Formats: sequence, structure tokens, C-alpha cells
Amino acid sequence: MNVLTLLRPALLTDCEDIFNAHQYAVRYTCARSYNTEILSAWLDLLSPESYAETLSNPDKTLWVIEFKNHIQGFFQLDFCQAQLDALYVHPFVHNLGLGTALLHCAEKQAQQAQLGMMKLYASLNSIPFYEINGFESLGECVLPLNKKVAVDCLLMRKYLW
Repeated sequence: MNVLTLLRPALLTDCEDIFNAHQYAVRYTCARSYNTEILSAWLDLLSPESYAETLSNPDKTLWVIEFKNHIQGFFQLDFCQAQLDALYVHPFVHNLGLGTALLHCAEKQAQQAQLGMMKLYASLNSIPFYEINGFESLGECVLPLNKKVAVDCLLMRKYLW
């Protein structure tokens, strides 16, 4: 990371900016792998309040990455499930190492919590990113977004020790 980048725990005042980065990531990055029905159902699940809920949960952590003084990505980690619930980077700043920095920070947080591994449900467009970073496939799966729409993904894990 360079001096224009800051990785830090999220604050309540960041929720709207996290929400914006998350929306852009789903709307534009995931559009390469999913149709508009799936994207619409996915976007309907997002809200600034959900990040506030995460911040109030001691079993989870939420971090942001700022680039040029703007929140451009985040990760959410569930310690009880040893699961990376979310990791997104704004599509306008892809390929600058922000996602990798977020992932390394998430892994460090998991190790500090004495977790031996971390799992995640990878969207189809993110599988190469996680494979490059040492995650292995545990198999294909389908996650429901609502009563009518589900999303194909890949369950992945990485041993941390």
C-alpha cells in the first residue's frame, strides 16, 4: 500500500460509504457473471444499517480501505463462523492491490482470533482472486437471495497456520 491508502476498522460514520462501494461492486463487477434478476435481488439485500449491525456485533469485524481519502472497499469477517462474509472493492479502483490488502488484513484478524482457517462463498467473478491468494474449492453451491432468486457460487477455504 502507498501513502494514499489507509486500511482501518470501520466506524459508524462509514456505513453510507461502505454501502455505496458495495453497490457499485455488485452492480458492475458482478455483472460479468450474473444476470439482472440476480443483481437486483442481491442489491435489495444491501443497506447502510446492515454494516451498523455488524459494527455492534462483537463476533464480527468490519474494516475499510481508503484510497485518496475515499472509502473504496471493505471486508466483513465473522469470527464464530470463521467466515469472510464480504470483501468488495469499488470497480473504478480494481487492480491497485486494494482487494489483496483487505484480504491479508482479514487473514491477520482471523489469525489473531486464533482461527485455523477461513471460509467464504465466492461469487463466480471473484474465484480467480481467491485462488491466487491460496483459497481452495470445497465445491459449488447455491445461496438464496430471496424466495425466488438464488446465486451460484463456490465454497472456498484457506488454512491460516
